[in-house]
Formats: sequence, structure tokens, C-alpha cells
Amino acid sequence: MTVVGVAAMTACGAEVGGKQAHVSAQSRTTPVAAQPRMGSDCTTRDLKAALKPTGQEMNSKYFDLTLTNTTDGTCALKGYPGLSLTDGSGDRIGKPATRSNNGSVAKVVLTAGQAAHAVVQTPDRGVTDGKCWAKPSRIKVYPPNNTASLTAAAPRALEVCGDTFTVGPFTARAL
Repeated sequence: MTVVGVAAMTACGAEVGGKQAHVSAQSRTTPVAAQPRMGSDCTTRDLKAALKPTGQEMNSKYFDLTLTNTTDGTCALKGYPGLSLTDGSGDRIGKPATRSNNGSVAKVVLTAGQAAHAVVQTPDRGVTDGKCWAKPSRIKVYPPNNTASLTAAAPRALEVCGDTFTVGPFTARAL
């Protein structure tokens, strides 16, 4: 008789804190990888970084910073990246990028292979006093809520002039 009671309780759910907890067939068969991790953003080891030029407008150069989900699962990014430039030895050039006021912060859910985008901007050499930082070899990126960084090659067109180097929040599409 005890065996029947345990089997019935297992099939319907267990009583927790005076309430019946039910496990539906749907929740047992939904793959965990298809759902964003709750309470956790993408981690540095889940991502690949890239920076490519997207054009020039209004005396500024624009670049698309992407972080691509390299896992088979789903994760999310929300906020601004930390972004620095380095030389061939890994030494930082100039100051880290400051946050721009362009765009709003929203959660970007990334399935396997999808990328989040952030706009990077710096003035063109011709509109500044001509003072530009040394050309970088690599970029160093800290995903939001992560203390570990990842690196990628810096595009040849990247040159920070006038000590102005900004980055926007991550979005689902390139702007």
C-alpha cells in the first residue's frame, strides 16, 4: 500500500510547504538549452568578440562591436561592454571607452550563433586638433557583469582622436 502512495505522489508532484507542486509533461520535455539562463548573463567563455567599421558620418567614425554566442545554449546580455584598446604587447592604449547616451539598455537574448551589437564611435582625425592615440593591434572587451575579458583584432580603420572614444549599450541588431 505504501508503494502505491509513493507512486501516486511522484506522478502528480510532491507536497512542498503545504502546497501541491505539480510537474507537467511540458516542463519535463522542454529543453533547458532553449531557455535563457535565469539570473545569469552570457559569460566571457560563452562569447566571441569582433569589431568592424560601419561608416563615417557627421565627422565621426562608427564601428560595430559584436559579441557572438559560441555555445549550443541560450544566454543574455544587458548593458554596456567595457572596451579598451591594446598594442601588440597587450599594453593598454589611451583610456577605456566611455558610455554613450545613444540607445537604451535592454536585455538581448542570444541563441546559439547569434550576436549582440554595440556602437563604437570616435571623431575623425580631421575634426580634432590632430592628437590621436597610437593605432591599436587588438581590442579588449569585458561583457556586461563579467570580470574576465576577451580580445579580438582591431580593424585597421580604428584610430581614436581628440581623446573621444565611446561605446553604446548592446542591442539585438546593428545600428
